[in-house]
Amino acid sequence: MTTDKASRSVVVLTCEYPPFPGGIASYSGQVAAALRDIGYAPIVVAPNYPDLPKPTVPEPGVFRLFSHHKITPRAALATFRLLATQPSDAIILAADIRTVLLAASFSILTGRPFRAMVHGSEASKFAGRSFGGAIVRRAYHRAEVILANSLATLNIFTQSFGVPSVARVTYLGIDAKWFGEPSEGTFDNPALSALPIDTRLFVSVGRIEDRKGQLAAVRALAEVKKTTGLPIAYVAVGRTEQSDYAQKVVATAASLELPLIMAGHLGDGDIKLLYRRSIAHLLLAQPHPTKIEGFGLVLLEAGAQHCPSVTTRVGGIPEVVGADCDLLLEPDDDNGIVRALIFLATDEAKRQKEAQRAFDRTSLFSWRRCTELSFPELASSD
Repeated sequence: MTTDKASRSVVVLTCEYPPFPGGIASYSGQVAAALRDIGYAPIVVAPNYPDLPKPTVPEPGVFRLFSHHKITPRAALATFRLLATQPSDAIILAADIRTVLLAASFSILTGRPFRAMVHGSEASKFAGRSFGGAIVRRAYHRAEVILANSLATLNIFTQSFGVPSVARVTYLGIDAKWFGEPSEGTFDNPALSALPIDTRLFVSVGRIEDRKGQLAAVRALAEVKKTTGLPIAYVAVGRTEQSDYAQKVVATAASLELPLIMAGHLGDGDIKLLYRRSIAHLLLAQPHPTKIEGFGLVLLEAGAQHCPSVTTRVGGIPEVVGADCDLLLEPDDDNGIVRALIFLATDEAKRQKEAQRAFDRTSLFSWRRCTELSFPELASSD
C-alpha cells in the first residue's frame, strides 16, 4: 500500500537509543533510520546520554527528553505536549516497557492508538498477579498491535499477559556496517594488539551477566585448550552488569589457566576484527526467570563477518541461527558444546562451512523488512 509520505507522522518513543549500545537502543535507532530510508521523517523521543560520546551527525527529529530507563513527570508532560501536536492519524510506536506505560496513559487521555514492541526480557518481568503486573498488562492490551522480536518472545508475552488482539513477529535486522573487511588490520585495544599472532581466539560480545553464559564459555574453552593443546584465548566484550559474576568469570579463567581478556567496551572496528580473527563467537545463553534472550543481534553481527556462533537453545536464538544448526546446543550440554568448539578449532573445512552458513543466514534479516512489518501501511509498493 502506498501513502503520501509528507502527510503521515511516525513517532518512536524509547528509553534506550544510540549512542547507548543496548539491544533496544539498536532497535529504536535502526527503525528510525529505516523509516528515513523509505522516505519518512520520524520523530523520536529518546534519552539523553551526557556521559557518552554524542553522534557525529545530529539526527533530525530526535528529542532527548528522557533519561536512560527513566521518564520523569516533566519529561512525560513534555512528551504528551509533543504527541498532541501530531496529526490524528500519527503512528505511535512504544519501543520498551516504560514508553508503553507512557503511551497507554496518553491513549487513555486522548483515545489515540499506539503500537508496542516487546523484547524478550520485558515479556517475562511482570508475569503473575502483582499490582504492577496488572498495570503493565492493561497498558500492553491497550495497544492496537503487539510487535515481538521473535516467536519465542511472543509466546512468552502470551503466557504472561494473555493473547493480544493483533500481534506480529518483526524479526530484527543487521546494520550494513557489519559487512565487509575491517578497515584496519590491527586492534586499537592494547591488550588485543599484544596477543601473540598464533593465538586461537574465541569471542563473546554482550553484557557481562549470568544469562549471557561467559562463565560456561570459560569452562568449555579451558577443556578445549586442555584437550587440543592449542594456544587458546577468550575475549569477553561488553560492559559489566553483574560485578560479582564478572569477578567469578575472571577467577575461574585464572584457576583453569585460560587466557582471558575482559575487553569492556570496544569500537566497531575492533569488534569486526575480533569476529574476523576468531574461530567462533560464543553466546552460551542460560535460562533465566526474568531475563530472556529474545533475539540475539550479536549472532547476526558475527555472521556478517563470517564468524560462526556456538550458542544454546534459549529464547529466540533458534529462530536466528536456524533450529537445524549443528552449533545450536542445549544449555546444559557441556560435552556437546566442548565437542563443537573442538571441531571448529581443529577442522578448518568444517569451520569454513559453518562460517558460510552463518553469513548466508544473516542475509535473511534486514532492518527494512523489520520496519515494513512494523508499519505495513507505510510500505512502498515497489
